[in-house]
Amino acid sequence: MITKGLRTSLPLIIGYFPVAVAFGISATSIGLSQLDATLISLIIFAGASQFAFVGLLAGGTSAFTAMLIVVGLNLRHLLYSASISPSLKGMSFKQKLIAAFGMTDEVFASAFSLLKDIPKENRWGWLIGLELGAYTSWVVGTWVGASSGDLLLAKFAFLKPALAFALPALFLSLLLPMLVASKGGRTLRSFLRNRTIITIVSAMLIAFSAVAYGQATLGIFGAALISPILGIVLGKKHE
Repeated sequence: MITKGLRTSLPLIIGYFPVAVAFGISATSIGLSQLDATLISLIIFAGASQFAFVGLLAGGTSAFTAMLIVVGLNLRHLLYSASISPSLKGMSFKQKLIAAFGMTDEVFASAFSLLKDIPKENRWGWLIGLELGAYTSWVVGTWVGASSGDLLLAKFAFLKPALAFALPALFLSLLLPMLVASKGGRTLRSFLRNRTIITIVSAMLIAFSAVAYGQATLGIFGAALISPILGIVLGKKHE
C-alpha cells in the first residue's frame, strides 16, 4: 500500500517541487546556507509557514519568536486531526504521531477525500506512502533551490512566474476533484445545501472580497475560520 500511496502523491510531488525550489532560493537569499535551508524543510516541513519563517528572520525577528509565530500559523492542524481521526482508528499512538508530522494542507486534502475508501488494514501504509512522496519532493526541491536555484533562474527566466503560481495551482488541482465528487442531490436547492459546496464557495467569496479591498491576509484568515462554520451550520449532510 505504500507504493499505492506514493502513486497517489504524484500530483503533490509535481506541485511541491517547484515551490520548494522557490523556498530554497528565498532561504539562501537572506544569508542562510544550503544546509540551513534544507534542515528547515527536513525538520519543519510546513510549506507556506516556512516562507513566513524565512521572512521573519530576514526582517530581524529572533529565531525563537519566529518559531512561535510558525507554531501559531500551524494551529489549524488541530482541526485537521479532528476531521481525519475517525479514519485513523486502529492505528497505534506512535503511528499517529508519525502521520501527524507529514500532515500538510495538501496531504490532508488528499487523505480526507480518499482515506475512507481504503480498507482499514491498508490505511497506514497508504498514508505513509502519500506523505513520503510529498516530504521527499519538498526536501529535494529545497536542496535544489538552495544549491543551484539562482543559476536555474538565470538560465531559464520563464520559470520565475511559474514558481510563484505553483502553490495556488496545486490547491486548485486538489479542489476540483472534491467539487466533482461532491454529492449535492438532484435539485439546485439540495446542491446548494451541500456542506462541501457551501464551504468552498463561501471561502472563495470571502477571500475575493478581502482581496478587492486590499486585505488579502485578513481574507485568508476569514475564509479559513468562517467558511467551515457556514458549511456545518447551513449545509445538509449527503451520504
